[in-house]
Amino acid sequence: MTPFKALYGHDPPLLLKGTTIPSRVESVNQLQKQRDEILKELKTNLCKAHDQNRVQANKHKHDVVYQVGDWVFLKLQPNQLWSLARKPNEKLSPRFYGLYQIVECIGQVVNLQLLKKSCIHPIFHASLLKQAIQPATS
Repeated sequence: MTPFKALYGHDPPLLLKGTTIPSRVESVNQLQKQRDEILKELKTNLCKAHDQNRVQANKHKHDVVYQVGDWVFLKLQPNQLWSLARKPNEKLSPRFYGLYQIVECIGQVVNLQLLKKSCIHPIFHASLLKQAIQPATS
């Protein structure tokens, strides 16, 4: 059911182009042409707004390809994952945990080598990861 039908109880009126069924009255033909022009302008404005919204939404997105053995930070919400909480008030702690090493990559899904004491599943989406510089080993 469309929102129009839910609100008014019937389907919206069918919008036909003015050139499909010409009228004998010239003023009616002019009104139909004006309506067609307005509908065409609305459609172009909606397409332009859609493109602008898409550009703004994708402005800060970038695809990062992770490899096996890379080191990453993990973005989690500590108030939902108590096994990671280190303080009684995790609200003010850093948003990224880690350094964790990538064990396996399958597209945008990454398997991490977590600590033994963590009680969460080790598979995460790439959007929750942040690339880290490889730690120096001594």
